[in-house]
Amino acid sequence: MLENKSIPRVIAQYAIPTILSQIVTLIYNLADTFFVGHTNNPPQVAALALSFPLFMSMTLIGNLFGIGANSLMSRSLGHKDPRRASVTSTFAFYGALAMTAVWMVLLSIFLHPVLTVIGAKTAETYQATGAYIRWTVIIGGLPTVASLMLGHLSRGEGNTKRASFGMAFGGLLNIVLDPVFVQGLGMGAAGAGIATCISNTAAFLYLFICVRRDENSVIRLSPRMFRIIPAIASQVILVGMPAAAVIVLGSSANIVLTHFMSAYGDVPMAAFGVVQKIGTITMQITIGLTQGIMPLLGYCYGAGDMKRVKEINRWSFLILAVYAACCVTLIELFPGQLIHLFIQEPETVAIGTAFLKRYILCAFGMCFVMLLNSMFQAMGKWQQSLLLSFIRQGVLLIPLLTILNRIIGMYGLVWSQPIADTCALVLGFVLYGITIYGRKPKAEAI
Repeated sequence: MLENKSIPRVIAQYAIPTILSQIVTLIYNLADTFFVGHTNNPPQVAALALSFPLFMSMTLIGNLFGIGANSLMSRSLGHKDPRRASVTSTFAFYGALAMTAVWMVLLSIFLHPVLTVIGAKTAETYQATGAYIRWTVIIGGLPTVASLMLGHLSRGEGNTKRASFGMAFGGLLNIVLDPVFVQGLGMGAAGAGIATCISNTAAFLYLFICVRRDENSVIRLSPRMFRIIPAIASQVILVGMPAAAVIVLGSSANIVLTHFMSAYGDVPMAAFGVVQKIGTITMQITIGLTQGIMPLLGYCYGAGDMKRVKEINRWSFLILAVYAACCVTLIELFPGQLIHLFIQEPETVAIGTAFLKRYILCAFGMCFVMLLNSMFQAMGKWQQSLLLSFIRQGVLLIPLLTILNRIIGMYGLVWSQPIADTCALVLGFVLYGITIYGRKPKAEAI
């Protein structure tokens, strides 16, 4: 039984499959930049960076419904209430698809002004960015969100292996398709978008078939079971809201950043796009750990076992500290070589190297803030998670981008993230101490 296993063993059981799937996801995210970068065409690479906030809108919707459902399902199962977990899964799945459909229609109508706002200023960059967004968001939005949701719901019932394999399957397919469309057919950023759309659709179909065939699953996908029950809907949305806020604020900050960075030309924009992709190495592995432990924390919290909750948290902090230290050390030692893997254009490599050595200093703050947010969400503490997310990006990052850009130019844009994340880290630990140790915690099952 889960309650009788040692903490390191149970963390490994839940987190390792998710981490492995995130590694594959990381590789396929990097593959877009890798193959497009090898065209040595800065506007094409810049298109991927400019598209990032809009592509992340799919993750926003998936997090809004998926993280909240994950938390409520695992807490319900810990409280021995599988029916509530099933109703939660149906509401979250179809709620996410409905919101995605509305967003796809709005974006298709207002794509031109949106591209202008995010910084697609030259004709080539505008065309490449628009093509990538059409395939990944406007055409591929529904299967992308559906696959994300089935991953969240599977983890919510403790089936991390199914969720991880589905993500890995889509990622590996994307890696295979990228060189075919980007280089073989010479389609550049548009080809990367087509490969991503096909891969996410395949991942959704795999997960859908697995869920339907699993007789022991509490996930229910029949539209006839869809119910809007206020107590469930509010828990899903409120707990998922901080995770969605991270994407909204992060995308807003990225739009501000790309708006300012694009003023320095396509080369710095392309260089920073590569830096962001390398930065996802730190982020994706952290997501793997945090998503892996969420259902475990939620189950123990729902069962009222605060001793194991604290122990899981302590081990997670230790694992992530070691990981972040390794990332910073490696990237500080070999920044130029890492940039050169994605693009060989000399000026872009030189600027990207200087950017990366500064940007990677955000690793510790970013990793621990993400972990703290996941801990709060797993326990249903949406207020703490929302406050931390809002201050990190809304109060700190966006103003810092504006101020430091005026003071020290494009390097100020790069320094903004490490400064904001370090300050947010201090706040996060204060909130964690108050939540866990400041008063006697009560296990709230649902």
